Amino acid sequence: MRDIKVATAQFENKSGDKDYNLSVIGKLSRIAADEEADIVSFHECSITGYSFARHLSKEQMLDLAEFVPGGSSIKRLREIAGEHKIVVLAGLFEKDTDNRLYKTYVCVDKNGLIAKYRKLHPFINPYLTPGDRYCVFELFGWKCGILICYDNNIIENVRATSLLGADIIFMPHVTMCTPSTRPGAGFIDPELWEKRETDPTSLRLEFDGIKGRAWLMKWLPARAYDNAIYAIFSNP
Repeated sequence: MRDIKVATAQFENKSGDKDYNLSVIGKLSRIAADEEADIVSFHECSITGYSFARHLSKEQMLDLAEFVPGGSSIKRLREIAGEHKIVVLAGLFEKDTDNRLYKTYVCVDKNGLIAKYRKLHPFINPYLTPGDRYCVFELFGWKCGILICYDNNIIENVRATSLLGADIIFMPHVTMCTPSTRPGAGFIDPELWEKRETDPTSLRLEFDGIKGRAWLMKWLPARAYDNAIYAIFSNP
């Protein structure tokens, strides 16, 4: 085991535009590598886009999804990893030969797929199948795990991944500032966004409040502390 540097990268993906999203992943991976990162982690469904999938039919989902590792996006991630000498983690919709659909997050280096994890608690689209196993793998001598977004809300998932040996858990998200059953959730007030140039402070307070960062900071650090792991958070 050696010291490593991990980057987490944020960008606004385009729904369904895998070529564009992979081009941004490539650019940000280069920046991370230039800053001497060994690993760069992107958000949930960063390759395919996410929220728009709520309205897609099964046929549309199958068109969007790819085989893993056989699909073109994994090939492109491998090229990015090799070009910039960095390990890349990113998310997409996956399909299998029986037309089952999954919310998947992958870890890729210059040699190809290192790890694949399927979200245990998917809900954005009714045709998604839950994953059925935890995922622990090694990077640079460190044991790593993956849990996607809501998976981390379930305390036992983080505990189980830690008990399987993970020192680091990658926690890719697409979350916050949207309606939810949890207390205090909701959209950012559009008026605050429209006034962001003249009144940035009010908008920042909204982002940092219970609709956004404050909710995450109530429980994500607790997962890391209670399980003595490093939590790598990513969000668009």
